[in-house]
Amino acid sequence: MRVGWAEDRRWVALGLAFIAYGLGSAPAPPGIRLQELLVFVGIAVCAGLAVPWRFLSGLAVARGPAVLGIGSAIMVWLFWQGLVRGLWNGWGLTDMVRDIVPMMFLALPLLLAPALAHLPDRSADRLADAAAMGGVALAMRWWLDAGMALSAVGSAPLGEGRDYLLNSALIPFASVWLGLRGMDGLAMGTGWFRRVPALLALAGAACCLLAQAATLHRAGLGLSLLALLAGLALPLWRLVVRRPVWLVLGLFLLALFLLVIREPLAGVAGLLADKTQAVGLNNRADEFLAVLDQMGRSPVAFLFGDGWGALVANPAVGWWRVSYTHSAASYFLLKLGAVGLALVVIYAGLLAGLVVRSPAVPMRLLLAATPSLLLGLLLHTSFKYICFSMIISLVAGRALSGLYKRI
Repeated sequence: MRVGWAEDRRWVALGLAFIAYGLGSAPAPPGIRLQELLVFVGIAVCAGLAVPWRFLSGLAVARGPAVLGIGSAIMVWLFWQGLVRGLWNGWGLTDMVRDIVPMMFLALPLLLAPALAHLPDRSADRLADAAAMGGVALAMRWWLDAGMALSAVGSAPLGEGRDYLLNSALIPFASVWLGLRGMDGLAMGTGWFRRVPALLALAGAACCLLAQAATLHRAGLGLSLLALLAGLALPLWRLVVRRPVWLVLGLFLLALFLLVIREPLAGVAGLLADKTQAVGLNNRADEFLAVLDQMGRSPVAFLFGDGWGALVANPAVGWWRVSYTHSAASYFLLKLGAVGLALVVIYAGLLAGLVVRSPAVPMRLLLAATPSLLLGLLLHTSFKYICFSMIISLVAGRALSGLYKRI
């Protein structure tokens, strides 16, 4: 069954939410503004207005596949555990809200996956295209704020900007998804009708990759390039086996391209090396030890954390007392303790198991999502951003679609 833009409001609404996010919102906005409301409306239309109330009340536990029910039970428990502990410890209301809202974002895959599971593959790909367009919009906004200083790439690191737009999980996602989509389009396209969108996709991927290079996002740039290479390796190998002459042409074009960009490429490599020598791993290990030190003061704190709104003296930001850490493990250990962290790991395992057991998730989508997910879980605070959970929702929806088709 074919589903068009005007016929299925679910994916259209979520696609527009991705684009609204890229055009006007930010990874960590200062508050709920009109652009954030537009994103929330798109998500609500996609999931259905009654779904959040079923989730918060616990009714969602008994509905749908077991993985969704167990995941819902875990998220409801974590919400109340963190809330009770936060109230008990007397944390500020603002700090508690800053933790509760991102926690609710992490429940989005449970809310959105059932709706997205019924989409045809073509519509699901278009939805991923919309997510990538949101990433390109964020990158273009950053480039405009930076004065379109393309000549500075490789000569000096550019600033992050006031809204830290490049911290969004959509930036690495767009880098990989559009790169792979563009290469597929060029390889399969016969005529400008297919080649023009492919070239635009490659331009969008380049925009995001160059932005990460200009700001020396080491992990994001490296993981995006590795995912692109992994996605292109097999198609290129098949092409070379069928037509060996393409190997010679490809090597010639690659050598010519590297010759043209040799100076900025060498400059970026040098700047990345200098940054690594200067800051290393940005005190990530010391940050985790600081959380362990605070949680080790009592068995209750270690098991159940300090609750939503908890602060920690964080060495990664000059020992200021802040409400965040730069990895999901240390963050959930601080807020929810060992019990909460174990439940979060189970929740992540349920979603990962859903993907592994499903034949419907295309490798291209997995490769595009992997850099963003690894960055959010291990190195950045992006696991708290709504775009992070929206990407997981795309993957979970395709995985659940495969399970429904088996039944």
